[in-house]
Amino acid sequence: MAIGAAGRLPLPPAPAEFELLATKLARPRVPSSYVARPKINRLLDAGTCRPMTVVSAGAGWGKTLATASWAASGPTAGPVVWFSLDESDNNPVSFWSYLVTAIRSAVLIPRGNPLAELAPGLGSEDENFRLLRAGLTGLRAPVVIVLDDFQVLHEPIVLSRLSELLRHPPPQLRLVLLTRADPALPLHRLRMTEDLAEIRFPDLAFSVAEVSSLLAAEGLLVAPHEAQLLVDRTEGWPAGVRLAAFFLNGLEPGRTPADFAGDDQAVSDYLAAEVFENQPPELRRFLLRTSVAERLNSGLAEVLSDEPRGLQFLEMLEKSNAFVVGLGPDRQWYRYHPMLREMLHHRLAVDEPERLPGLHRRAALWFAENGHPLEALRQAAEAADWQLLGRLFVRQAMHLLVSSERTELDAILARIPSHLFADGPELALCAAGRLMFAGRHEDIQRQIDFAQARLGTTSPESRTPTYIAIRMLSLPPARVRGDIAAVMSAASDACEALAGPGLSMPAADQYRAVALGNLGTALLWSGRLADAEACLLDGLRVAEATRLDVARINVLAHLGLLAASSGRLQQAFGFAAQAVAAVEARGWAPMPQAATAYLALAMVHFQWNNLDDARRSLGEARTASAEVASTYAIGLAQARLDASVGRVDAAREELSRLRNEFAEWAPPVFIARWLAITEAEIDLAAGDPGTALTRFGSPADRTAPFAREQVCLARAFLARGAPHRAEEILARLRDESVERSAVVEVWLLTTLVAGRLREDNRAAEALGRALEAARPEGVRRPFLVLDPEQLPRLLTWLEHSGPDLTDFADELLVDMGLLRSPGAPAGAPAEPLTDRELIVLRYLPTMMTNAEIASELYVSVNTVKAHLKRIHRKLDVGSRRQAVHRARELGLLAE
Repeated sequence: MAIGAAGRLPLPPAPAEFELLATKLARPRVPSSYVARPKINRLLDAGTCRPMTVVSAGAGWGKTLATASWAASGPTAGPVVWFSLDESDNNPVSFWSYLVTAIRSAVLIPRGNPLAELAPGLGSEDENFRLLRAGLTGLRAPVVIVLDDFQVLHEPIVLSRLSELLRHPPPQLRLVLLTRADPALPLHRLRMTEDLAEIRFPDLAFSVAEVSSLLAAEGLLVAPHEAQLLVDRTEGWPAGVRLAAFFLNGLEPGRTPADFAGDDQAVSDYLAAEVFENQPPELRRFLLRTSVAERLNSGLAEVLSDEPRGLQFLEMLEKSNAFVVGLGPDRQWYRYHPMLREMLHHRLAVDEPERLPGLHRRAALWFAENGHPLEALRQAAEAADWQLLGRLFVRQAMHLLVSSERTELDAILARIPSHLFADGPELALCAAGRLMFAGRHEDIQRQIDFAQARLGTTSPESRTPTYIAIRMLSLPPARVRGDIAAVMSAASDACEALAGPGLSMPAADQYRAVALGNLGTALLWSGRLADAEACLLDGLRVAEATRLDVARINVLAHLGLLAASSGRLQQAFGFAAQAVAAVEARGWAPMPQAATAYLALAMVHFQWNNLDDARRSLGEARTASAEVASTYAIGLAQARLDASVGRVDAAREELSRLRNEFAEWAPPVFIARWLAITEAEIDLAAGDPGTALTRFGSPADRTAPFAREQVCLARAFLARGAPHRAEEILARLRDESVERSAVVEVWLLTTLVAGRLREDNRAAEALGRALEAARPEGVRRPFLVLDPEQLPRLLTWLEHSGPDLTDFADELLVDMGLLRSPGAPAGAPAEPLTDRELIVLRYLPTMMTNAEIASELYVSVNTVKAHLKRIHRKLDVGSRRQAVHRARELGLLAE
């Protein structure tokens, strides 16, 4: 497989995701009858020269329409990003995710800008916020971000982050808050620094001329004194004036402006009496029954109302008044004005309380069938139908526990009364999901055992999905505690059930991606590398098809570790780099699923002799890891690195720490053999080959780690002055087509044995074989550590013998400090390349285009171009070819 061949460009969002974005990010449509507000436009133009503008007034003051009209006029401040808020945006993940998406939908993001890839939801909130601030700062021109209905935000975490953003606002940021009450933000400080513009209800109040214009647009001609009367009665309140227009156009003839009066309660009563009661019976029934949903399309409206003319009714209601609003350019989704919806929902609860749960239940089922699992769960919670909620969670939402939507999912599950968690297996699994979100893996098993014991009480059609969910929820705690056998058993059971005939499960593919990734992980740790690779590649295909990022990252990370362990360093780098790029671009670091990706990068850098990068990657791996197996493997890699540079005491201390910390854990085959090899390498580094010889038994099988163990034995015999014993081992390995992971060391040890036996020609031939095996993957480290005295002499001798591999030998001599490349400056670049730049650099010697590199690394083409520009600057070159040549001179690239 080519380097990173499994990588793909991100797939477009699913239709359900597009629909949700349309409702959140669409700028409200301004009716053709809207009265232009030049004064408001001037105030907004002036305000958006500053970091923040607050448009604060009560309900119905026309904040949204006035600002939308101004935005449609093409303001000079910059492009306008519109974000309509609701209660769900008190979830920090939801708020920042939609905000970033809104910016990307309206603004051309410069290449290299963090906003191009940022996906808040996983990893560190601090890192997400840092990337957001950096992205806003890096925009080329100001961007206006309108946050509509800001008063619904009350979550302290969201408000504190916004306050922090405004403490030192990015120069390109222009916030416009539309709110019914002053926001809990540091307005006093912004006033003092003149960074705040304020537009309040006196500014929004209709003038006499505007009232006359609005009424004229409705076909109503009034005298100036009558318009003044309406201004006095409504205090210029735009919604009140609009209601007055409805009042004057009502069914009762002879109404005059003097007859119209009211306060908030009167307006509510008027909405009921004039907007609701004056509709025909079928429209009244339609309004009441559809009020249970915040947003509607024709399909949902028809399900709720039993009315096949749902779209026709919505269009009629929108055209007849401003209280039903179409969303997006295609007008597929609608929402009711909050005042109208509140009135309708209250009336439904009073007049037909017995109908309300059934309507919420219908909405839940419709959302479930149409790919909106979170909205389905929310409606089931509104219906207090906890059994339905449990079934929906099991069948199509459980995988969201490992997604950026997990916080919102947990908030919905938290609505289930705790005493009901024992009311059936599905609800017990909901409890397990809450425990998983809280990180209480040790408590999950009790809920899983309960669900398993009650599985027979479920209906036949629910039994298999519930069984699959039980096995899937068994995976995280088993991985955390390092029970690889349990992971393999649960993942195998889930895969088998998911492949069964007649399974009806909406999220089957998403669950399959997770199960395959876990099964491949367990097979890897168990030492069954060929089976693990096949399973992981299958899991990668399904994860990409289902857009399940976390499962994809997990699979890429373990494919990287598997390839690194098998000696396929370039492929390992490609897989691991894709995983790390996806995590870092989305602001998800640290992320447990990426720990093995950092470990794989560390192993590759170690073999490439990039020791600083190896240490850095191990540090990232240690920070991210939350599972016993990966944590142990990271410790072994650290010990091996320490031993390789002569820090024997540190290496032994690391192994001692692992033994003490995981004293009760029985390592699986892969790690057990890795441990034995690491112990032997430490013995050899300490000058104790006798102890190294005692580390290995005689395994009957010849699995992949076997060759590495035999290499350690050969090294030990050679160190003890027994080259003939070493040659016996090496001869067997050479005859059996040595494993790729050990081939370089086998030929290097053959070189050293032949040199010890004064077989110079055979030594030269073996060294050439070692160089030939090492060059494609860039393996360097064994040449520097196996025999620091004899190998440099042999390489220098090889320089004068003229074989084809002298270029790579030159590079090794440079690493050994014995040679400097002709024409190369004495030192490294004044400004070192970053890890991300080094990742891109590795692809430059290939024939891949920038777009193909972007696809492999799961980033945008502009991001790749930005990295290339910085690489050229740091290496002081003008072309890709020159960059490759210069990087090779500096030892940053292998031949």
